[in-house]
Order: sequence, then structure tokens, then C-alpha cells
Amino acid sequence: MGIPINIVGLNQFIPEIPEGNLILIQSTMDPITTIFTQNLAVFARKSGKDVTYITSRTQQEVCEQIDYYQKEKADGIQVVEERSHRKWKEYIRPQSVVILDSFSYLILDIPLGEVKLILEEFLKECQERNAIVILTMEQGMLLRQVEIAAGHLSDGILHFLSKDTSKGVARFIRIVKWMRAKSFDENIYYTFDGKRINIDLRARVT
Repeated sequence: MGIPINIVGLNQFIPEIPEGNLILIQSTMDPITTIFTQNLAVFARKSGKDVTYITSRTQQEVCEQIDYYQKEKADGIQVVEERSHRKWKEYIRPQSVVILDSFSYLILDIPLGEVKLILEEFLKECQERNAIVILTMEQGMLLRQVEIAAGHLSDGILHFLSKDTSKGVARFIRIVKWMRAKSFDENIYYTFDGKRINIDLRARVT
């Protein structure tokens, strides 16, 4: 059993994140990726998954964010401040979920060749252990080659994007890549009220 997508509207496109996959969630400098991945962490734990949340910030901050945005306690979610990339794979256990937020910040000083090995190891561990690894990345923080390598090796890619319009900022999600070679042409528009992601399937950019 994978991680159920608990956001109404988005689950029409992807009802769950299946086991055995490496997922990339990317945006500009926007807290929405953190909020979304914390939502996944909460519902993975509710589904009985062993969840580890590796943070580039502090354990206290992550627990406070989960409490504020998800209206849930982080009980049962292992939040760790682990900067050593050599230890990350130790958290990937059978049918577990491991989230690295922000992966782009955590690998900022690591050479491209070593990043490639980290990603290949994640992919191998996901497949062999039927686990799920979720990486968050901020566009523009890393060399373009690193971003492309991460996208190439990922099984699924979600981009959280925004665009200025005559009515203000339009927010939308692009499902760039998904399992079984599935692709989606639609932009999935949403609003964010400071706490909740609300999908608006009727919205269009003008």
C-alpha cells in the first residue's frame, strides 16, 4: 500500500504514491513543498507506514509546522536533523517512507558525481525494499545538471509553480512525470489560504 493523496481534486489525478518509488517535489522558494510533504508524512503514518522526515532545519520547527498546517501532532513521525548523506540510506527500511526536505539544501556542497551516486542508491533501495523516498528541491539552488539528474532518476515529479496574471498570482501543479510512463498535460490550479491547499479544477490562467 502506498501513501494516499488526501487533497481533494489532486487525488483525481494521482490517488496515491505507490511503494517502490523515488519522488521529486520541486518549486521555487515557496513553503508549499514543505507543507505538501508534511501532509504526505502525516497520512503515510496514519496508513501504518514507518516515516522518517530528514530536515535541513530543526526538529522543533518541523513538529511546529506539522501541528500548525496539518492540525496534527508529529507523533510517530521520526524527525531527524541528519546532515551526513552517508547515513541517509540507513533510514530506508522495508515499506518505509523517507522524506528529505530540503534535499537541494542538504546536498548544496556535494559534487555532482557524488549526488548521482546518492540518487542511484535511493532508487535501488526503493525498489529492493518497496520503500518510498521523497525529495524536495528549490529551483535555482543547484547546478542545472544536478536538477536534471534528479529528475532523470526520479519515478515521479511534481512541480509547484506560480504565474502572475491580471488577477494576481495563479498557483498550479504540473505532474511532469509519473509511474508507468504516465503523463499529464493539465495544469492543476490551486489556492493556498495560509494553511490549506485547495484544488480548483475550474481555474484557468488569463
